[in-house]
Amino acid sequence: MDITRRSIGGSTSLVLDGLRLSAALAVLCLHAHDMWFPSSMHRPDQAGNASHAAVVVFFVLSGFVIAYTASMRNAGFGPYMRARLGRLCSMVVPALLLTAMVEVALRLQGDPGLMALYVRGPFGPRYLMTGAFLNEIWLFSAAPPANIALWSLSFEFWYYLIFGLWFFNGRGWKSALLAAGACVVAGPKIVLMMPIWLMGCAAYRLPRPVLSPARRWTAVVVLLASVLATIAIVPPRPFPIGQAPFFFANQFMTDWAVGLSVALALWLLPTWSAHRDGRVSRDVSPLLVRRVRRLADLTFPIYLMHYPLLVLWRVLFGTRFEDPVQYAQAVVGTLVVSSILGLLLEPQRRHWDRFFDRLSSGMSTQWRGVFAR
Repeated sequence: MDITRRSIGGSTSLVLDGLRLSAALAVLCLHAHDMWFPSSMHRPDQAGNASHAAVVVFFVLSGFVIAYTASMRNAGFGPYMRARLGRLCSMVVPALLLTAMVEVALRLQGDPGLMALYVRGPFGPRYLMTGAFLNEIWLFSAAPPANIALWSLSFEFWYYLIFGLWFFNGRGWKSALLAAGACVVAGPKIVLMMPIWLMGCAAYRLPRPVLSPARRWTAVVVLLASVLATIAIVPPRPFPIGQAPFFFANQFMTDWAVGLSVALALWLLPTWSAHRDGRVSRDVSPLLVRRVRRLADLTFPIYLMHYPLLVLWRVLFGTRFEDPVQYAQAVVGTLVVSSILGLLLEPQRRHWDRFFDRLSSGMSTQWRGVFAR
């Protein structure tokens, strides 16, 4: 078993970036497909919910990357959570503002069909709960219907918090109690999906079998192919997505199976041991890695912005059902606009980082002592 300290090599970085970008594009195309081709919309009680499976891929990737980041840059719980909150809020808050503007446009237009789909209840509470990452705790499912993609960010926030409370506080019984307390607050839906995120952590941290590169890559390809087969064949278990009791966590058993195959593929990826002087072996061009990473960094804004932008397209231009030309126009337009928004918003992240730094420094001595550990 390979138990050396692991760094992510160039080829592995390309796979990770390719997976997250592919997942985001799949979510965009499939959500648009359901809007423009309702006659062939995926039924929740059938296998093949690829847009939901793409979010499962995100969860595994998130656990893998957070385990890597926490291991390589262990600066304590406070800096860890400030970095996570800065990353989340830099995109979630603008996504909520965009969604609110789209909902206002919907209400002003008043199309009964669109109103029935994308407007539900009072305007404010859903936005406040989603902005505080409380929209999916316990048996709530309260993200604005004009941006259903926001459900997963509440799950992500709680996984960051639960992991951080355990990892950065000694990893003993006290840290376990803190993490368990956060699980109680988060509730059953988030906890039921957490094994998927933890599979990603385990894929990074567990020792790996020593295999030749050829066997390793063959296993990775087979496992990723099995992900596609699982999505296509395994029906939703125990319940279909989108209804009580667990809403987006309803098919958690099916999602565990998808997540396990993804995690095993990540576990077997070639990751390189760091040299004593800090150098890391390079197996592909660093320039290629940087370019793909820059492209893949658009994943977050594409995922968070695409749904309200698709809804806005329908408000402004109408929907010609079963029209592949307008479908393609909407997808490409949404992709371009969400990418531009991402490029504009990414530099603003430093302002969020400074905001949470000031917030942390202004906390009471008691709480600051907890967050600084």
